[in-house]
Amino acid sequence: LAGPAAAQLTVEQKLADFQSLVSLYAKQYAPYEWKRDTQSFDLYNVAPWVDRIRKTTDDLDYLQILGEYVAGLNDIHASYATRSTFVADLHLYTDIYDGRVLIEQIDRFYLPASRFPFEVGDEVVQFDGRPVMEVVRELARTVKFANERSTLRYAADLLVYRPQAILPLAPRLGESSTLLIRRADGSEASHTIRWDKTGYPVTKLGPVPNVPVIADAPDNQLRPEFEETERQPFVMNKARRLRARLENNVVPGAMRHLTGFGSRAPVFRLPENFVQRLGRNRADYFYSGTFEREGKRIGYIRISDFQPVDFSLLSVPLRQWATEIAYLKANTDGLVVDVMRNPGGYGCYGAELMGYLTTKPYFTFGNELRPTLEWVQSFYETAQLTVDDGLEPWEGKPLPFCSASLDVLPPQDRFSEPLGYNKPILLLVDEFSTSAGDIFAAMAQDNGIAKLYGYRTAGAGGTVTESLAGFYSEGSARTTVSLLTRARAYTAPGYPTTSYIENIGIHPDFPADYMTRDNLMNRGAAFVDGFSRTLLDLITGEAKD
Repeated sequence: LAGPAAAQLTVEQKLADFQSLVSLYAKQYAPYEWKRDTQSFDLYNVAPWVDRIRKTTDDLDYLQILGEYVAGLNDIHASYATRSTFVADLHLYTDIYDGRVLIEQIDRFYLPASRFPFEVGDEVVQFDGRPVMEVVRELARTVKFANERSTLRYAADLLVYRPQAILPLAPRLGESSTLLIRRADGSEASHTIRWDKTGYPVTKLGPVPNVPVIADAPDNQLRPEFEETERQPFVMNKARRLRARLENNVVPGAMRHLTGFGSRAPVFRLPENFVQRLGRNRADYFYSGTFEREGKRIGYIRISDFQPVDFSLLSVPLRQWATEIAYLKANTDGLVVDVMRNPGGYGCYGAELMGYLTTKPYFTFGNELRPTLEWVQSFYETAQLTVDDGLEPWEGKPLPFCSASLDVLPPQDRFSEPLGYNKPILLLVDEFSTSAGDIFAAMAQDNGIAKLYGYRTAGAGGTVTESLAGFYSEGSARTTVSLLTRARAYTAPGYPTTSYIENIGIHPDFPADYMTRDNLMNRGAAFVDGFSRTLLDLITGEAKD
């Protein structure tokens, strides 16, 4: 029998596997020049990575290198995932508040207070004897969120929740980990917690025999031919599938276990006099209501994500949105729209929602696509299908993606009156307002539809597609196939003046940081008071950004 080493890939197999991943990004990745110039990462410079791969002694170290290579792009939409269901969980939620890793939730079924007497708001000082931020930065080597703050916050959550799909070394965890925790009174104590491990861990990718290239194989052995009756459905499905992929502005599902990320309810507690409307029933796509502040009636509506249903069914939540905005228009003096901790979704759906927040024409967003043969062929096939349906072919200038123009009119009633909200709007954003959430914030700010309150958005400024990656590793890779552009060019610290959203994000008109211990312990009372006061000032004309 072969020993354990024989079960690992050979160096030659690892290099061939790595080359297939590099080739995928070399062909498809749209922001190459942007990443080279602003992130100092050149995906074509593979020599250092090849050197590291040659020195690996097992497959887990090799998978770690693949994750780090893609993470070097500092792109939310670009990631490498190992085909594994393994997860190790300490049944805690941790995040960074006031620059410290604090406990924000505890599963008391798994961690009873009698044995683990730490509480929400306590600080994790060390993890397995190491400074906690040192461990957080180490975890961040394979997960990037386009900006440092979002990346570190996400990695802080992965401190206590380790899916191998994005953390290849997770199976190496011991049976337990020891956390040094500082209580609110300043006392410190160590607590050893057993990892709850589930799923199937990937610990090796081999053995795989080396197979020589068969140069003289007859053509009829290479691939089966489709019958003509099979080809047409394939073409139709492929064209529609690619269109949906180009519409995709959402982060990977593995990134959705952050507290409140994609949750219908807000992360904060609304005022005691808040009267809820939407958000109680499963059929509600939004969370909404009203409350009073100093004689003014304020509306609130939360968009938890921009992909609530399948692409073909988006008219359903859109109708609910239109109905709710009509009510808020008639019954409030100002409106708070919440896209904090939003994982994104369909950018064009966000553009449709935006139309109900304005009464004037507005600019949506541009999309610079990096064409590949797959995209060219899919658009050609779509055009051919319309010809087959009896439509006349015609040729003109390239059209915008969501509509016939980048400047669109808001929805109108049968008397040509705009249906949109016509009073002050405050849009809540943070560093996890992601992808389509970035787009939504850009449209609101660029068109003067709303003032932004909170923290800069994530900076996920592209559309994403996913492919199998690695003939031997059998993983999957997400690649950014386009760059989104906003209506105007801006200058952000450390970046050139540009209309791109990628990495830069959208910066608020009224900066406010939710990530304080006070907000954690008081369900965001200070944050809610802050945005309520700001909207009140917008209503009375006293706000100054």
